[in-house]
Amino acid sequence: MKRNNKNLVADQRNTLGMDNAVYTQLLKKLNQKPASTTEQSNPLRDHTRLEYHQPYLEIELETSDRSRRTITVATRNISRGGLSVLHSSYTYPGTLIRTQLDPIDGKPHTVTGKVVRCEHRGGVVHEIGIKLEAEIIVQEFIRPDITSCVRVHERVVPSTLQGNVLIVGKDPVIIPLLREYLQRTGIGYGFVENAKQALEKDLTRLDMIMCCINSGDMIGPELARTLRENAYAGPVILMGDCPDESTRNMVRLSAADALVLSPITEKDILCAIADFLSTKLHISVLNAIRKHNCSQTHGSLSIELAKLGIMLDQHTRNADPVQIFATCNKIKSIAPLLGLSTLRELSAAVGESIAATGDPAPHTQSLLTIKAMCTDRASAA
Repeated sequence: MKRNNKNLVADQRNTLGMDNAVYTQLLKKLNQKPASTTEQSNPLRDHTRLEYHQPYLEIELETSDRSRRTITVATRNISRGGLSVLHSSYTYPGTLIRTQLDPIDGKPHTVTGKVVRCEHRGGVVHEIGIKLEAEIIVQEFIRPDITSCVRVHERVVPSTLQGNVLIVGKDPVIIPLLREYLQRTGIGYGFVENAKQALEKDLTRLDMIMCCINSGDMIGPELARTLRENAYAGPVILMGDCPDESTRNMVRLSAADALVLSPITEKDILCAIADFLSTKLHISVLNAIRKHNCSQTHGSLSIELAKLGIMLDQHTRNADPVQIFATCNKIKSIAPLLGLSTLRELSAAVGESIAATGDPAPHTQSLLTIKAMCTDRASAA
């Protein structure tokens, strides 16, 4: 079978005769239409359908008389158990399908399945639903932004979840709900109130760590990054509010694996856990996803850090201990996400000292140094 996506000529067309621009417009129109009766027939499906946009995917069809032909279709979505593609004519349910999907990292992956539905979408456009013979690891083919809270599982039977999980934080809303939700699972779990207690645990015994965004003595993203620095390679899930772009950037750079936004629900939590404990993602896949999230965000957070340095300078000129402490605290949280350990230590020490005494005067030189480090990465590392 021919390779499908990467060596196509510029004027390549799928069976719909569409180039990439027209294909994009078609997807927008399809997403604006309500789901068909057939699509709605299984509202409690196990696997979430996620956007998977490939304008030129070669698939091999084998009909009941064993005749075979290869066509080029456009894709619409993907899930652990299936694939949806767009074609120019009706295809009979039961038709066998074979194709190759391109992981974001790694060798092409051959999948087989069969047509389970074919819906007319208007004009010559038909949407073909394919059930795969074996489930796939969807995370190998898509890289959603961690802050979009995409889930691979649509629903989970709680009793099927197994593993050893540590929950960090004392959020008065989240923690009681987690106690309730996890009781219905097969998970062994424990709670600690802050990051210090979490880092004192034997991390090698944990299958997953779940951190509140406010994890006591550390914010959740900073704790996630610290866990990686302490060689914890397992899944880390952050939970709580993500109110602004600065916080979202910290989450992206944290090397955490998932975010569950408040208000959390049982479905949100169980599906997020299942995405990692049930799927058993290989460490290479997890690392690729983490690297992708981090690489997209360094620039934005570096700009945020530079702005905080300017703010700190203004607060120092005004001799405002409250604002100085608050800004030092923000710098302390962002610095380790950018690998700036010296800046983290200095901003933490100065902030704590000013919080204790209320007098920033003895720290004027240190505050100037912190301001300079916010733009001079070499001295801050």
